[in-house]
Amino acid sequence: MSVSPGAGQPASAFAPFANRTFRLLWGANVLSNIGGWMATTGAAWEMTSLTQEPIFVALLSAASALPMFLFCFFAGVLADRFDRRRYIIVCQIWMMAVAATLAALAYSGLLDHWSLLGLSFCMGLGNAMNAPAWHAVVPEIVSGSQLRPAIALNSAGFNLARTVGPVAGQILLGLAGVFMLFAINAATYIGVIFAMLRWRRPAEAKAGQCREGLLEAARTGVAFVRGSGELKAIFARGLCFFVPGIAVGTLLPVIGRFELGLDEFAFGILYAVFGAGAVAGAVLMPTFNRLLGPDRANIWAMGIHTATTLVIALVLTPLVVGACVALSGACWITFIANNGTAVQTILPNYMRARGMAVHQMVFFGAMVVGSLLWGKIATLFGTQASLIISAVALVPLTMLAASIRLPGSLPPRA
Repeated sequence: MSVSPGAGQPASAFAPFANRTFRLLWGANVLSNIGGWMATTGAAWEMTSLTQEPIFVALLSAASALPMFLFCFFAGVLADRFDRRRYIIVCQIWMMAVAATLAALAYSGLLDHWSLLGLSFCMGLGNAMNAPAWHAVVPEIVSGSQLRPAIALNSAGFNLARTVGPVAGQILLGLAGVFMLFAINAATYIGVIFAMLRWRRPAEAKAGQCREGLLEAARTGVAFVRGSGELKAIFARGLCFFVPGIAVGTLLPVIGRFELGLDEFAFGILYAVFGAGAVAGAVLMPTFNRLLGPDRANIWAMGIHTATTLVIALVLTPLVVGACVALSGACWITFIANNGTAVQTILPNYMRARGMAVHQMVFFGAMVVGSLLWGKIATLFGTQASLIISAVALVPLTMLAASIRLPGSLPPRA
């Protein structure tokens, strides 16, 4: 059921939780993401056990993100063509099967770096096919002034999981091995499937989807994006941040294990503080946006992230790195949530999944390019040099982003 607060009444950060459907899906997704982050940090630790080359750690990150670039638009076409609720359930079953396969290989001792990369790609494929439909159903559940906090809460839930999952995962890793992390991840998809089975889509949302053929739907989607200057502005600003800004996230396993010499538990804490910062950022984001406006809030986020990247490179101590990673998490969620809301407010319902698919393609395409770039630079010149170059590159790109206006927040189109 869609909920719209009164016109002109700004929604609080937690207002969408009054919606029972949103609350149920949010909780199930948080549990699933906790399992996902347990598996992600376990996989990163496993890869650093197999090799000390930063490029292989970067390849692990790229293997998860590349499918989002390659297949996300096709997924958006499918999500706009077919019933989004059933479509999401199929995607969740696929990812549960991939996680179960990882668990079986780890349990049998057959997991090596190539199978880890391959199955990470398969998991990324499931995420790529699922993401456009997932983003498209949010405005079907909440709307009006609750949309922006709902998007922020979804991002906060993801990062809350990023706070809890790595710590719990690294504790279990020491007790039971990486098999247990993959097995728990497989089990957590059951909650999302159950929540989706209980949800009943609004009749108007079903009626609003156009039943075009797949080729026609793809052509229509491409034409819509090409003709939208507002979408191009959002994507351009995103590229200015995501390509150089991903250096810290890509190299975090290398920083934690080799530069700081952390053990399993401390390694999980390092991952967790990014999520903690992101959760804090989501809670404070309505205040920041009210004081600065979403446009300026994003530029401030880019500037602060630039400073934290440089400090991490120059002061490689656990406390300083942890504090900077937390600040970075707050910057990322502010930028992502404001960009995502701007895209959602531009897209009509019949184009929502395809438009969000292109948005995700830009985001993850930038992540792939950035991950491979900073991983290669770290391999050739060292982690510290890679981070410094990333920070230097962010300075002119932040200035460029400031010259591109983020489209204003308008009520979602019918």
